[in-house]
Amino acid sequence: MESNPVFDEKVVIQAVLDGQSWRFGELVVAYQERLTIGLYAMLGNRHDAEDVAQDAFTTAYQKLRSYECRSSFFTWLHRIAFNQAIDHKRREKRHRRTTFESDRGVDLSEDLMKTSSSDSPVTILEREEIRLSIHQALAQIDAERRAVITLRDLQGLNYEEISECLSIPVGTVRSRLHRARLELKEVLLSRGEWSESQ
Repeated sequence: MESNPVFDEKVVIQAVLDGQSWRFGELVVAYQERLTIGLYAMLGNRHDAEDVAQDAFTTAYQKLRSYECRSSFFTWLHRIAFNQAIDHKRREKRHRRTTFESDRGVDLSEDLMKTSSSDSPVTILEREEIRLSIHQALAQIDAERRAVITLRDLQGLNYEEISECLSIPVGTVRSRLHRARLELKEVLLSRGEWSESQ
């Protein structure tokens, strides 16, 4: 019995370029959740993150022939999404939320911290509180540093991929990440959510 073939984004992309446009949906399924999580951390609003992610996929589909496969598809996609997120923030500057308080009712447990049926209500609540605290703290740090820490610590991109996404040198990625982590720690300390012993 043959096993299902492993997902190969290059094969899927080539199929789309060869006229099998419906196969682009495989890329959406593969990367939508990951992209939305990163955009949520940047924008601070789940609905805005979903809108920007959708726009990014639309743009990626329209510009797919310009993708040169020098980096992963996700890195290329995230660069598109990052630029669109910046544009979105400029357009919505007056209405932008500075904290995540209004998103308390949005269930993101399936995104950032998986829960299982065996988890106790206390465990689930603790995870939700941690998730909310981290997002609130991220919202308070410098936008450029927040982008780097989001890509590295939430998205798992390496330094070279972040460099390409943000169009900055690898050395700048490293220095911004270092400063971002220090800044995040300071915010958590000021909120009483971090101790020097950690």
